[in-house]
Amino acid sequence: MPLARLLVAGVVLALLALARTMILVDRPHPSERRDRAKLPLSPLPWLIGLVALFSMIPEGAILDWGALYLGNELNASTALSGFAFAAFSLAMAAMRFAGDLVRDRLGAVRTLRLCTVASFVGLVIAGQAPNVTIALIGFGIAGIGISNMVPIAFSAGGNIPGLAPGIGLSVVTTLGYSGILFAPSIIGFIAEYTTLSVVYTAVSLLNLVVLALSGLARHADRVGEAHS
Repeated sequence: MPLARLLVAGVVLALLALARTMILVDRPHPSERRDRAKLPLSPLPWLIGLVALFSMIPEGAILDWGALYLGNELNASTALSGFAFAAFSLAMAAMRFAGDLVRDRLGAVRTLRLCTVASFVGLVIAGQAPNVTIALIGFGIAGIGISNMVPIAFSAGGNIPGLAPGIGLSVVTTLGYSGILFAPSIIGFIAEYTTLSVVYTAVSLLNLVVLALSGLARHADRVGEAHS
C-alpha cells in the first residue's frame, strides 16, 4: 500500500508539472493593472485594530466559556448555565440595535468610553460573582458595553484620513476577529491552571487599554458631527 500511494503521488506530480506549462498566464490590460496594496506604515489603523482586538477578546471569552464558568465554578445546573450566553447576547443585541442613535447623540468617543466602562464593570462583577444571579447581571452589563465597542472600532478603521477605506478596515477587522479565533483557546489553557473567575477579572483589564485609546474613535463620527 505505501508503494502504491507513492506511485500515485508520483503520477499526479508528473501530470501537474506537465499541465503547468500549458496554463495561460493572466495578463491584465495595462489600463486595468493596479499596484499591489501594501500594509499601512501609519500606526493609526494598527492602534484602532488593537481597540477592536481588546474589545472582541472579552466577547469570545463570554460566548465560549460563560456556560462552563456558571456550571463548574458557580454550581449552576446545565439548563441554567445556558443563561450566561443568553444574558450576554440579548443585552448586546438590544444595545447594538440602538448603537447608531446613541453614537449620533453622544459622539463616537464618548460612546466608546461609556461602553468600555460598562464592559469593565460587567466583567469584574461576573468574575467576582458569589452566585449565578450576580454573574448573569455582570454578563448582561458586559454585553451592554461590548455591544458598540467593535462597531465603533470598525467604523473608525474605515474612515482614517488619507488611507483607503478597504485597507484601514481590513487591518482593523483582521486584528479584531483574531480575538474571537484565538483568545478562547488561550483562555481555556490559562483556566486549566487558574480559574475562569480569575480569567474574567483579568480580561476586564483589556478595557483599560481601549479606554486609553478611545480618542481614536473620533474617526467613527459621521461627517459634520464633532464630539469630544
